[in-house]
Amino acid sequence: KMSNSKGNFLTLRGACPTSDDVRAYRYLVASSQYRNPLSFTDAALGAAKGALKRLDRAKATIGDALSKGGDNLDSTGESDIVAAVEKELANFEVAIADDLSMPRASASLFSIVKLAEKEFKRVTKAAKDADGNESDVVPPLDLAGLASVLKALDKMDKVFGIYYDVPKLKGEESDEDGANEGEDGVLSVPNDVMDLVAQRSAAKDAKDWELADSLRSKITELGFSVKDVKGGDPIVSKV
Repeated sequence: KMSNSKGNFLTLRGACPTSDDVRAYRYLVASSQYRNPLSFTDAALGAAKGALKRLDRAKATIGDALSKGGDNLDSTGESDIVAAVEKELANFEVAIADDLSMPRASASLFSIVKLAEKEFKRVTKAAKDADGNESDVVPPLDLAGLASVLKALDKMDKVFGIYYDVPKLKGEESDEDGANEGEDGVLSVPNDVMDLVAQRSAAKDAKDWELADSLRSKITELGFSVKDVKGGDPIVSKV
């Protein structure tokens, strides 16, 4: 049985109060095997958020490198990265065709990301080794290879759908009950709601589950949800 008092009931909006949480949940689902049960835990969501940060960082770093070295993009030399990307794209397509084997598809996605990461580390290391030695020439980035990585990420994202801006819900920016976003984009919660959240936390500490459940209901009636965080303050968001 699912019940608030038992702590096993959670709405999707309550579980994913931030845009990062929303994208992480999307990736968690998209990268799982649809035939198997999916266990939603804080650890699983945290791992998905870590994966997304790595993906976002890789795409941003590649885009920055390509914008700075655009004149050298039309390289006629052979690129090991291009060949490796083509191989992983083939593996990706095989995985998709094999009963939507998304874990394998995800592995191909990160194999491609790793190619870019290794390329940046290669050049960074060479620059560090050549520091102060004018006779050493720092090798350039394989821009053609990085461009192929970026193109592959965009192609794979047509399946995963994780590179996007999470749209705000209607009324999220302002609310008749007094909740709105400040200049820093942080949701401002009315004092009466925060008082209820504090009372609920005290009730949970006292193991008064019935009172805690009642206070959660009052918070929901006021248009907010509260998500408990182990070892931290509850997260309050609009419903």
